[in-house]
Amino acid sequence: MPTDTTLSYAADLVKRYDRDRFLTALFAPKGAREPLMTLYAFNVEITRIRETVTEPMIGQMRLQWWRDVLTAISEGDGPPKGHPVAEPLAALIELRSLQLDPFLAILDAREQDLAEEPPATLIDLVSYCRGSSAGLAVLGLNVLGITDEVSCKTAESIATAWALTGTARAARYLALSGRSMLPADAMARQGLALQDLQNPESAKPSADIVSDICNAACDHLAAARENRNAVDLKGLPVLLIGTLTDSYLRTLARAQYQIFDPQVIRQRPAVARLWWNNWRKRY
Repeated sequence: MPTDTTLSYAADLVKRYDRDRFLTALFAPKGAREPLMTLYAFNVEITRIRETVTEPMIGQMRLQWWRDVLTAISEGDGPPKGHPVAEPLAALIELRSLQLDPFLAILDAREQDLAEEPPATLIDLVSYCRGSSAGLAVLGLNVLGITDEVSCKTAESIATAWALTGTARAARYLALSGRSMLPADAMARQGLALQDLQNPESAKPSADIVSDICNAACDHLAAARENRNAVDLKGLPVLLIGTLTDSYLRTLARAQYQIFDPQVIRQRPAVARLWWNNWRKRY
């Protein structure tokens, strides 16, 4: 896994806020690493809106700003001069002929981040996870020159599994921040409120909800792995996120889906497993 001693603004941003994708991008050919970092930096900018604004309206304005910027780029107009992510992103979109629709779909999905209410059902959560992550994975493949349907569908499934797993892993952190993404109907069935997720004892019944989310993630990951003999393996730097997803799901299972279990809280990316799977061309 090659590394660079000096990181660009985009790569540093991804390293700080999206360690998993940063690590997988390092397995890309040297000329493709920075383009992937640029794409992922855009995603970091979007995902951090909720935690960096004081009011939902301001968040909506930032999402709209990005819609306007991307639309202008797609129409041939330049991005805001000096913006450390928008400028390289504009160059990347032109260089790789990236389509506007996947970017807009990501922005639309991120509207949920600004809502006060959690997803109503597990189906709604899966839809959010797919909307917020699948398009990014496909764009990642496009950056690597891959556009075939099987590879793209595989990337969508892996990205959905990764986002679902991330939701499960983040349940404790979000609760302590005053927020929940666990399906509202499942919380009601367990008789749980947000405050219950903030304490190790009262949060224990949430294990059934987390387990259901993880099972959905496993299903998407299994579907992606059914295609392993048909995908374009040049896309492995994008697909390797499946390796980390699998590692996180195994830890959650060992912890019996308890969100306060130290195994879940302290787990770090399985770098050695990334090396191994990259070498044997598996995700």
